[in-house]
Amino acid sequence: MITYDKKSWKIDNKRTFILSAAIHYFRLPQAEWDEVLEKAKAGGCNTIETYVPWNFHEMNEGEWDFTGDKDLGHFLQLCADKGLYAIVRPGPYICAEWDFGGLPWWLTEKKDIQYRSCDPNFLQYVDKYFDQVIRIIDSYQLTKNGTVIMVQIENEFQAYGRPDKPYMEYLREGMKARGIEVPFVTCYGGVDGAVEFLNFWSHSHYAAATLDERFTDQPKGVMEFWIGWFEQWGGTKANQKTPEHLERECYQLLSNGFTAINYYMYFGGTNFDHWGGRTVGEQTLTTTSYDYDVALDEYVQPTRKYEVLKRFHSFVNWLEPIFTNAEQTSADIKLPDRLSARKVTSPAGEVLFIENSGDERAGAHIFYGHERIPFTVEANAILPIVRDVEVEDLFTIKVLTGQTTGFGSDQAVIYHETGQRSSLLIQTKQKAEIQCPLPNRYEVLEDGSISFQLFHSIKPQTVQLSFEDGSTFSIEVVSRILTEDSIPQLEQHSANYSLTWEAAEEDLSFISGNVKAADKPLDFTKFGQFSGYLGYESEFTVDEAGEKTIVFPRIEDPVMVFCNDQYAGKLSKLGAATIDVQVKQGTNKLTCLVQNMGRFNFTQAMGEPKGISEAPAIGGKYVSLRDNWQVEGCGAYHHLSKIPGIGGRIGFLKTFVNDGYDRAVLVGEGVSRVKVNGKSVEVLMECQTGWSRNSAVYGIADLSEVLQQGENVLDFDVQGISSIRRFDLYLFNEEEQILHWKMKSLARVEEAKEWRTLAQPSKSTVVPRWYKSHFNWSPDQGSIIKIRFDQMSKGCFWVNGFCLGRYWNVGPQEEYKIPASLLKHQNELIIFDEEGQVPDGISIQSFTPITNMEKSSM
Repeated sequence: MITYDKKSWKIDNKRTFILSAAIHYFRLPQAEWDEVLEKAKAGGCNTIETYVPWNFHEMNEGEWDFTGDKDLGHFLQLCADKGLYAIVRPGPYICAEWDFGGLPWWLTEKKDIQYRSCDPNFLQYVDKYFDQVIRIIDSYQLTKNGTVIMVQIENEFQAYGRPDKPYMEYLREGMKARGIEVPFVTCYGGVDGAVEFLNFWSHSHYAAATLDERFTDQPKGVMEFWIGWFEQWGGTKANQKTPEHLERECYQLLSNGFTAINYYMYFGGTNFDHWGGRTVGEQTLTTTSYDYDVALDEYVQPTRKYEVLKRFHSFVNWLEPIFTNAEQTSADIKLPDRLSARKVTSPAGEVLFIENSGDERAGAHIFYGHERIPFTVEANAILPIVRDVEVEDLFTIKVLTGQTTGFGSDQAVIYHETGQRSSLLIQTKQKAEIQCPLPNRYEVLEDGSISFQLFHSIKPQTVQLSFEDGSTFSIEVVSRILTEDSIPQLEQHSANYSLTWEAAEEDLSFISGNVKAADKPLDFTKFGQFSGYLGYESEFTVDEAGEKTIVFPRIEDPVMVFCNDQYAGKLSKLGAATIDVQVKQGTNKLTCLVQNMGRFNFTQAMGEPKGISEAPAIGGKYVSLRDNWQVEGCGAYHHLSKIPGIGGRIGFLKTFVNDGYDRAVLVGEGVSRVKVNGKSVEVLMECQTGWSRNSAVYGIADLSEVLQQGENVLDFDVQGISSIRRFDLYLFNEEEQILHWKMKSLARVEEAKEWRTLAQPSKSTVVPRWYKSHFNWSPDQGSIIKIRFDQMSKGCFWVNGFCLGRYWNVGPQEEYKIPASLLKHQNELIIFDEEGQVPDGISIQSFTPITNMEKSSM
């Protein structure tokens, strides 16, 4: 029922261009599934792709949940009901900027487990997962009256640069044994029996060449066409990929023979609760919003990219017989230097893709027979020129230099930039009367063909052809801007969401609750908790009052530090960090509060210990090692922010003095390239991927075994590295480590609290605090509800008992989604703020989408 050859996929023996929308059912409530699928279909997609996150369905070992918002079967049934094909990617690893790349957190407590490998200890849990999830996918396959047309094996496995054929084969055979019979696919997987896709955004000609070189008799496809990007706390807004750039890259895919496109993402959604992950590097923590700047925004509203893709899909669908049975060649036409051309051709016609790599609009012409056909192409854009395409039994398009959403049985739309002209040359199959209002013009040529010169005004015009058999054909000549009129605007409602607050302080005592004791701090997994917050408490003794430096040798999340119940500060650097605290003579109490900000989802260092996992030490020392490096045999000194060019493997050296410490930890980029005193260091963690194998990847190394008293020599292999952003050394003594810790789960919304009316809030002290309020809502107040946490610090929020995610006022995210499906007439809002900031800046806004048509009738 679904097959393929080198040119395209075939469904029921019909060549089909796969236009797929990546929509993760786990990133929006089930109540919104129908809307998002309807809009994807209306936008021209014929397929829906989704990952399946293992950890979402097995939160605790052996406890499976496929109900409600986790009902994968219902999601696939909705796809089938709407006539949408489905591509399912069940992993077991998915990445997706999702906590632990979809692997369950409790796997990290399994001794010596090797993730994503043939380790039997890992595969026994994969088998149990496949037993649950593959049976669901199986029943929705195209071969069993469903619409699942492809199933992916693993995900980006060879991006790590370590092929493991037996592991990939084990997964393939496991899916087969459980009933999968539709084609298998991989992206950077490369296993026999699967069609290989690639993931990328631009330079599709390189991807096409790679696929042609490595794989024969397979169609070219992009599994993740990155039309937007995700955002990270403290980073910049990820809206760098413009709609115009998207259109260009779409045409690049066509010109290079791609016949399967999965837009990653088409709808991004939201990382509710604590599901957001952590990508490669030190502080790459994913925001709650996974909007991704794509076709449908976080609130399921169309964007300009939606309209770009909708037009593109109409064009592809019209010329599907060409693109799915085409040959790609260079076009033998003379063009100005800034312009280049590629051609796809088939028995059904051909398309020239004229690319303008210049920064200005360019004009040129092509010849068809003896006719000179002018065209213009925008700066840094591609113009498709259609040639020799039949339109029903009415006429043949000899040349079309305007863009179009396609020619139907009786009408077409041709668009271009406002004020530009396009050309249409047709050969009619019967006599026709022509109505061509100015400023458009036409001419009947010597061979009987008709040449139209069309002007794209801000005001639409209609060219009408009336044929002698009574049929008619109308051509709408419009400006590109008019094709984007269906993007809805948002009308803000003036609903009064005045919020009256109650407050309750978080109990930081370790007298009651789920308290565990251990000699050293327990990370989240060893404590037995998926995510949320953990508190840590211990005591230490000093001989005299004053300021002391405390070294935290291993932390993987920001840490709030309190000494003797007074806020001392926050550790923002991850890996290891230091803090100076005021202590009193005698016994002091150290309390820490840690929010799990997500496990690594894309690196070889997956499974890192979250929270605090090594005992802090009193009286340690922090040293930045970025300055004063020397090329061996050279007197000049260099800073790691600007590493000089070094030929060969000449040493890059630095010394530091150790005055009495017996433990050392190095954190930064490139730590695996370091030798200390001529000996290799023990790398505790290294975040390395296939896209950064030759660069200075982030990592943590223990130098204790090679550390010596007095002068130490660092030898750093900087071959191929131009700069290092962090290279920090932390020194301490093992005997000064603080032991005998208590751990407790904190910030639990379900625990009873002593609420009090917040009359005159105080801003003088930093105390983790809860806030509660209520607000009324009705559907006529708008289905899009946003909340802002202005002036707050960092924490989580709940509406009607549902955790809607983390918030953190470091940007770029400023607004947070409240799904309308959660709301009732009166709603409870609960907030946990780490610093207890006053909530008088919190605001709720509601909006109603209004289309331009509705606006014009107002």
